[in-house]
Amino acid sequence: MADWAKMRDDLGVALNEADLLGFEVDPCRRMAGATFRILTLPADGSPAGDSRVQMLFRPVGRVVASLRNGFWNDEAAEVIPFPLAELLSVVQSFGSQPVYGWEFFDIHDKELSRWGDRLSLDWRSGSDGLSRSISLFQSSGAGPDRHLDLCVWFDELEVRRLDGAVLSLEEFVAGGRRWWDAMYGGDKRTEGHGIFPAGTE
Repeated sequence: MADWAKMRDDLGVALNEADLLGFEVDPCRRMAGATFRILTLPADGSPAGDSRVQMLFRPVGRVVASLRNGFWNDEAAEVIPFPLAELLSVVQSFGSQPVYGWEFFDIHDKELSRWGDRLSLDWRSGSDGLSRSISLFQSSGAGPDRHLDLCVWFDELEVRRLDGAVLSLEEFVAGGRRWWDAMYGGDKRTEGHGIFPAGTE
């Protein structure tokens, strides 16, 4: 990735409002995989019926998470410890909530300043796999108030379609940018996601 600083910003656009379907770590291979249902449009024609993609991170040097029984800003919320092996089930227990905020990569310092003193999990592996990071969250959509913050450090990122085909980061980013540009432009192909330009709801 020749210009990671620009790419991470573009990746943030492509991931904004994506549903987080799962996140798991293979400690033996020092690899992590996240599955998202993304907002994307092709250059021409109708959007694909299934917009799920998998992001693969390798090598992974550190994983931290904070699972709390309470709102995201409740500093007194109970912290629930869990092992790395249960990360996938913990993420899935939130029912695939969207992530949002436009920024997800290399913001670990800001994130850990908010919840780094309330960790449920802190797994480390080796001295590499620490050059980049992704930070994600989930909040309960229904039922008792729960919140999960997650940060994973890695060196290399790959995006794949469900059939296993590798999707270049440039192509992945372009699809996301097309969706957002189309949404702001009133393109009907973006309808049905509950997202509207400001002032048009």
